[in-house]
Amino acid sequence: MLFSTFNPRRYPELCMILGEDIVDPERRSLADEAHDRILLRIVRGELPVGTELKSTRLAEEMGMSRTPVIQALARLTADGIVSQSLNLRASVRPGAENWLVDVHRTRQLIEPEAARSCAGHVPEAVLGDLLILLQDAKPVKSSHWQPAARWLDQSLHLTIAEYCGNLSMREIIRRCWSYKRVSYEAGNDSDAHLREGYRQHDAILHALANGDGNEAAALMTKHLNAAARGKTGERIV
Repeated sequence: MLFSTFNPRRYPELCMILGEDIVDPERRSLADEAHDRILLRIVRGELPVGTELKSTRLAEEMGMSRTPVIQALARLTADGIVSQSLNLRASVRPGAENWLVDVHRTRQLIEPEAARSCAGHVPEAVLGDLLILLQDAKPVKSSHWQPAARWLDQSLHLTIAEYCGNLSMREIIRRCWSYKRVSYEAGNDSDAHLREGYRQHDAILHALANGDGNEAAALMTKHLNAAARGKTGERIV
């Protein structure tokens, strides 16, 4: 790489696709942080099914005020991860510990078809940024490539969502990817995982650039199936 500190602004076309909340983590709110931290505890089994989620206690444990915690619980409720009846405390819903696995299964159903539809439709400027990022993310002996490899992961998948030509599919994929930070923090970010992911992303990107939709779909299916087999635990993808 040409720089020791990873700078996503090096890829302006991709920044426009991903959005400022992804490009600049400092823009994330305390509610975002609380949401991810609570969800991570749920998928790790630290907050098992039926656990009452008291905002006061959670706020104290996370060292923040109740307001962002209440906002986070509202989002988790809207997602279906937490249940909250009128005048009752929020509690962890049955099956919530499998949330990241279920999100990945959704991606396995949708993203291959998105890749097929996207092939040949990615603008040259966006392809240019992806190819530069691919070079920056190439595994080397130093660890400088790893942040670029993570960025390549989300950039490629969200580019496919952007240019698949289906607004509903786009929103579903983007929603699934909003949980990627939690997935990484849950342990799906080893050096070996990033290296294998790089090889798979390289192949998918070139299929998209060549306009080969069937090949892009097949490679995406293989990629997502491999990620499912490589999960680090029963409930984490």
